[in-house]
Amino acid sequence: MRSDFARLLGLKGVVLVFGTTVIYLIDGYSAAKSFAYGSLVAMIGALLLIWRHWQVVRRVNDSAETVLRQAYKVAIERYLLSAVLLALGFKILELMPLWLMAGFVVGQAIWLFASVWMRLRTQNDN
Repeated sequence: MRSDFARLLGLKGVVLVFGTTVIYLIDGYSAAKSFAYGSLVAMIGALLLIWRHWQVVRRVNDSAETVLRQAYKVAIERYLLSAVLLALGFKILELMPLWLMAGFVVGQAIWLFASVWMRLRTQNDN
């Protein structure tokens, strides 16, 4: 399981570097910085999910209610963290909104597609 998370974060890192480089060549430094920041916000959200997952896995005797409560808690934490970081990028850092959101959406899409791919690969192994 840990290797899957490492692969996912590695893939997000590769997409971040590749995407930032392409955006830099197309639209310049400000756009690339905005794209990188948006991708990093998505990566931080993924790290939060992975960290909370490890916390739940270590506690094997929890009831279903406790696990469900933890799932709701991490979802709220992730949304709030993303909202605060995106607002910071928009208002305080004054990054380019289009590229910031593009980086965030690409980062989230990588999480979504990689999760589906890992699930399908796991089912095919059985």
